[in-house]
Amino acid sequence: MKSSLSLGSVFGIEIGIHYSWLFVFLLVSWSLAYGFFPQQYPGWPGATYWIVGAIASLLLFVSVLIHELAHSLVAKSEGTPVRSITLFIFGGVSNITRESENPKDEFIMAFVGPMSSVVLGVVCGTLWFVSGGFSEQVQAVLVYLAAINLLLAVFNMIPAFPLDGGRVLRALLWWLTNNLRRATQIASQVGQGFAYVLIFGGLLWAFTGNILSGLWLVFIGWFLNSAAEGSYRQMVTQETLKGMHVSDMMYKDVEVVDPEATVRDLVERYILPRNIRALPVVHDSELVGIVTLSDVRDVPQEMWDATRVAEIMTPKENLHVLAPQDDVVQALEALAEQDLNQLPVVDRGNVVGLITRGHIISFLRVRQDLGVK
Repeated sequence: MKSSLSLGSVFGIEIGIHYSWLFVFLLVSWSLAYGFFPQQYPGWPGATYWIVGAIASLLLFVSVLIHELAHSLVAKSEGTPVRSITLFIFGGVSNITRESENPKDEFIMAFVGPMSSVVLGVVCGTLWFVSGGFSEQVQAVLVYLAAINLLLAVFNMIPAFPLDGGRVLRALLWWLTNNLRRATQIASQVGQGFAYVLIFGGLLWAFTGNILSGLWLVFIGWFLNSAAEGSYRQMVTQETLKGMHVSDMMYKDVEVVDPEATVRDLVERYILPRNIRALPVVHDSELVGIVTLSDVRDVPQEMWDATRVAEIMTPKENLHVLAPQDDVVQALEALAEQDLNQLPVVDRGNVVGLITRGHIISFLRVRQDLGVK
């Protein structure tokens, strides 16, 4: 969650807000303050529209968070770890670490999200129905939340992967074919087809005069198309690497450097003559960190003699250290999560290897070129 602002945790799941969420929060608040609320409730002071719009926008994202929590809690009840939930430009995403074990679990986990939105919509609608004594502003927020949650439920149930409806479709196809990869491929193709409908529909809408709404629809279609392609590639990657261990793919002949070495020693003895881009930092046979080419680039050359490796390395406590028996999928997830290109492999305190993102990607590419599934 490096690109996110952490809000704490709920049920052991870290909650964060991606920076893109701020843009959507302002956009939704603006559209409510200048569009929806003035049309439905004329006569309020200008500042009131903005205050009510901001409150409604915040509660919209609380609704999205509840939607994602529903997915995550079901996943946890099935034994699947959930690292985090991040609210971002298109709503929210749960960082669920692996696929469901069977079609039934997939179906339940996908279906519960839209159903939570339906429940929220019904609750807000009911509160609005009995809210005769509430202020008009409160009633306006309740009407908006009821409508938007029901709309979110309907949109998410469109059978376009990776929307929830697409995951429901994949679960049904998985049950019928008993082949997760084939089911994901078909669901992804349906998702891409729906994305193209949005893109061309948005372009048509924009050319007929509704430029802002049309371009927004194009943007959503582009995002769904990318997400469908990416989700299928991720599933294929996980399936290809399933059962492989870090020890099968790590570099075993690993050079190490002492934390007291200078940056000049690091460059002239290791990086340049041996073309090494990352080295574990070891003291008394114990791993204390890792130093990379990017760490060195941050140090001016005139400071190389006066700067020790220990001062620029990433310390061990900030690393996800791997063990030889760990899954390669777990290693790839750790590399992506920490935005690193390599991680040390440690066995009983000793560095026994180094696994790199480039090596894993190269392995996958060779298999693809050979047509090996």
